[in-house]
Amino acid sequence: MERKSYVSDFNNAPEVTAQIEISPKLSLVDCTLRDGEQQAGVVFTKEDKVRIAKKLDEIGIKEIEAGMPVASDEDREAVCEMVQAGLKARITALARPSKADIDMLADCGVWCATISIPIGDLQREFKLHWDEETYVRTLLDTAEYAKTKGLYVNISPYDTTRVDPVFLDRVLHEIAKAGTADRVRLVDTVGAASPLAIKYLVRRMKAILGAIPVELHCHDDFGMATACTLAGAEAGVDYLSTTINGLGERAGNAPTEEVLVALKFLYGIDLGINLEKLKEASELVEELSGVRLQQNKAVVGKHAFCHESGMVVAGLYKNSFVAEAYVPEAVGQKRQILIGKKSGAQSLVKKLEERDLVLSKEEIRELLRKVKDFAISHKRTLSDEEFFDLLRIS
Repeated sequence: MERKSYVSDFNNAPEVTAQIEISPKLSLVDCTLRDGEQQAGVVFTKEDKVRIAKKLDEIGIKEIEAGMPVASDEDREAVCEMVQAGLKARITALARPSKADIDMLADCGVWCATISIPIGDLQREFKLHWDEETYVRTLLDTAEYAKTKGLYVNISPYDTTRVDPVFLDRVLHEIAKAGTADRVRLVDTVGAASPLAIKYLVRRMKAILGAIPVELHCHDDFGMATACTLAGAEAGVDYLSTTINGLGERAGNAPTEEVLVALKFLYGIDLGINLEKLKEASELVEELSGVRLQQNKAVVGKHAFCHESGMVVAGLYKNSFVAEAYVPEAVGQKRQILIGKKSGAQSLVKKLEERDLVLSKEEIRELLRKVKDFAISHKRTLSDEEFFDLLRIS
């Protein structure tokens, strides 16, 4: 079998693996349709949401957070349609700590109610205006009511990373004692925790919750959502909550594609998702959200597997892993060699070979000079048409 990756052997050093406790139940929840749409300026129609849900199901995502039905009639109808679409993926939806919200989720027929209730100190003081007793009672009562409606219950005390640890411990003990939660979500709402802090908090929560699984949802305000999500996986978290393209509030969330590819190639963990269709899913979300990706975005960016530097390309032609950690085809991409200011003679030779053209060394040197002049004056690489136009006027 052709090798698909060449990553660091240090990943498997005993000193490294001794610190990793991957949950045997590890799974992924994609929340593009809920938190992804919360990115400023993004609006998904009902049709958009159903298209994205079907694509997520097609690539093998096992759980889709479909949205918040109470947000609008359009959202409610979209969630209902997803439930009725015959998808293999389980459909979950978000609810406030309200019986009316829970009733709406039950009426839609979703599998899981994710009860969203802020626990962060600032959130409780300035948003809820609840004392600790009111908070605990409301949380437990809502979870119990959701169970009576036949729903799987995921309690999401968000802003988990900015709460008094004593109060957090109390809430977790109360949840464990009540026995009405099927899962608890750790939410780094403003991306304010380091990877090591996430790892510590996952272990702290699991120690209190016992058999109740923990889900992790990280935001990217410091550009560390993927690192924090993987740190949580290393600490034994059971579910990872992510979005396609990292779409989400402010700086977004941990990108589904980055987390999946890192798990596969850096940790050797296959969650049963078709990585070769990640580019397709990314393009669909990019189109429907209107949020354009940076060209060098990891995994799915247009230039994620593009090469221009002459020294890099020279090695790449001998062995692609000289300049890549995994093959682009593994994630539905293709390698590209761009011609520009940083190109070397060998890049030009290979480009010419695509059209069965052979030039002398002197002609190559002259063509390379023209390529560099063009790239500098236009401040970009050349298209194939522009490159061969230079050849015609040489």
